[in-house]
Amino acid sequence: MLNIHLKLTTMGLLWASSYPLGRYLSVYEVPQAITACRAIVAFIFLASVAHYRGQLAIKINREVFWHFILLGVCGFCIHNFFMFKALEYTEAGTGAVINGVIPALVVLADYLVFRRTVSRISLYGITLSLLGTGLVVTHGDFMGFLENGMGVGEGLFLVAITGWTAYTVLSRPLLANYPAITVTAYTCLSGGMLMLPFVFFDLPATKALLADPKIPIILLSQGVLTMGLGFLWYYEGIKRLGTAKASMYLNLVPVLGVALAAVTLGERPDLSLLIGGALVVGGLLLANRT
Repeated sequence: MLNIHLKLTTMGLLWASSYPLGRYLSVYEVPQAITACRAIVAFIFLASVAHYRGQLAIKINREVFWHFILLGVCGFCIHNFFMFKALEYTEAGTGAVINGVIPALVVLADYLVFRRTVSRISLYGITLSLLGTGLVVTHGDFMGFLENGMGVGEGLFLVAITGWTAYTVLSRPLLANYPAITVTAYTCLSGGMLMLPFVFFDLPATKALLADPKIPIILLSQGVLTMGLGFLWYYEGIKRLGTAKASMYLNLVPVLGVALAAVTLGERPDLSLLIGGALVVGGLLLANRT
């Protein structure tokens, strides 16, 4: 049992690494290429594992095909693309905390879409997480926010989190009928193929991205480790511990994201980010209570 807890902790660390690495890659200003590369590498890795397990071949009719297209749009064209675009404008720690509210939004969306029962304590948690996100987005200056509006990066992150919330909720019907690794693999393929044409819109910048010898290594590690092993271990955790307990490890992502950004990029979180992050994590603990 200790092994699965170690895997889930490592998963949180891997997912948190996307923010400082995304901030590092942001100087190239090609979020479409970063998204496409990560998705295609993740597909190759996950498809290989699924094939080894005998879980890759599934019957894909028209309805299932368009369902995978929809998941690719939500998970990659919206979430991944706008997340990496947002990191061109805002710090990695800020993005990690805003993204951290997604599990609370999923609980809320489950209630609104599927009419799943949500306890009063979960509603308190959702409210707390949203307040924390609001504090981060406004940088603790609500009046200034009303006068000047939100930053571009914060706004793009809000778009990004709606994409992953939708992806999580809309993937449930497929996950009920197919193995999680299969659904994730084909979603990565869908997202990668959808983003690939946009890579050619700015070929010089994409070539500059891939010309740096460090970048292909980063993209490979993001595809294989962050998106590949991260998802495998998360779904393994759900299978062995249950959704509620496995989801608790998602609380590590905003915390580790801020910590990694501070260590690797020298970011110094301000008070609003620290308090907002604490509210988000505390809210997630309440929102996912069973």
